[in-house]
Amino acid sequence: MEQKTIKCWHDLANLADEFKLKNWIFRGVEDSTYELVPKVGRSDSRKNLDGSHAGYSAEAETLTIDRFQREARPHLGIEPRSNLDWLSIAQHHGLPTRLLDWSESPLVAAYFALRPAGILGGERKDAAIYGHPALPIVKTDEDCKKVGNEVFAYYPQHLTPRITAQRGLFTYHEKPEQPFISERLVKWIIPSLICFDLKLAVSKCGIDEASMFPDLDGLAKHVGWLHKWSL
Repeated sequence: MEQKTIKCWHDLANLADEFKLKNWIFRGVEDSTYELVPKVGRSDSRKNLDGSHAGYSAEAETLTIDRFQREARPHLGIEPRSNLDWLSIAQHHGLPTRLLDWSESPLVAAYFALRPAGILGGERKDAAIYGHPALPIVKTDEDCKKVGNEVFAYYPQHLTPRITAQRGLFTYHEKPEQPFISERLVKWIIPSLICFDLKLAVSKCGIDEASMFPDLDGLAKHVGWLHKWSL
């Protein structure tokens, strides 16, 4: 994996310019040490009652998705047509799944990397953007069974406004407990000390909590952030 550093706004803007005609996907992470592991596969996604990490369980994953499908229907305006659509909705609303969020836009990825402005748990943390050439694409549940790759891309139906706003797509991981590793991955480190300034610049580009989460919650968080910093 190639690693680079973003040192200023111009580096980030040049990143968008460099890839404007390339078919790549991007993912922002708030801590540059985070690996590309879907949430359901992370060691801390489940805990035992004594507080210890329970680790990944395929059985627990299935039970969780089944319960979400049963109880989510009253809140949906349309019935999802496939398991992939169900996973997409669950992922967008915070349920641990075997999907990872990506975007076609490096600036959208930067927004997600910069959300905590370089400070996590009271400590300074460098953020990062991952980039990778577009992966094989599936469109249906049946396609999943035909693809030999362990990781592939899925462009979800625009079932929620968030999917549309974030120019989002997902990678589907056959082995969600294993990090996605590829020689073609590129990782751009964003030093903690410049994260806040870059967050301001990205916000001026119209990429903020209100535009990425186009509902009252997103709007309230964005206006609250503007108020906090007297912007």
